[in-house]
Amino acid sequence: MQKLLLLSIGAALALPQTGLATEVTGAEIGLSYSTLADGNARDVNKTTLGGAIELGFGPQFSVQGDIATRYFDGIDETGKNATAHAIYHLPGDMAVGAFIGKDWLDGQSVEYTGLETAGAMGQISYEAAFTHMDADGTHGNQLGLQANYALNPQLDLGGRFDTLHAEGDDMSRLSATAGYRINPGTMLTGELGFVDGDGMDAESFVGIGLKATFGATGGVTFGGRGLQEFLPGL
Repeated sequence: MQKLLLLSIGAALALPQTGLATEVTGAEIGLSYSTLADGNARDVNKTTLGGAIELGFGPQFSVQGDIATRYFDGIDETGKNATAHAIYHLPGDMAVGAFIGKDWLDGQSVEYTGLETAGAMGQISYEAAFTHMDADGTHGNQLGLQANYALNPQLDLGGRFDTLHAEGDDMSRLSATAGYRINPGTMLTGELGFVDGDGMDAESFVGIGLKATFGATGGVTFGGRGLQEFLPGL
């Protein structure tokens, strides 16, 4: 998959030479904070600053790049993350893609690749991704699903489910999400859910964020990927 994705990105970067127009179709930047809600575990939290940009090569193909830095208070460490997506836009409001990326934290790294899809049907928007992770020979698979319903032009309500299996250890998270548009390019976000894993009690967590989007498409096609994005706090 890595070779196919890299070849796709290389082909996209070569498209301007064939006469197809290249343009920035969307971008976004956001700041978010999440923490375990238990009073004895509120030092287990994560602060994220991240951004993304998407370049279009004609009406159907695009490339998206994400970067993020995260501070994990529970272990007093700063992590970084970078992801590249190759995206094909289907007729109607639907897209499929493949991605490759890497997490760095405390001198260690996790490499990952995966497949993804996103789209909208009326007032419902959705996104799904399958990720394979490799951390120094330890492998894991993650499945993520999320959907939102636009109650009105300002308010979205939705849900998210993620599950991670890594060589005998399982972890999952389930949450309700909300987004409120302050103006067409700025959104407040909130999340309330539970995270559960082998050898631990289910823990509730809460998250808040502020996101600004740019471009005719109102941001980028896909959300963030990787292990650090999956964890609500550490």
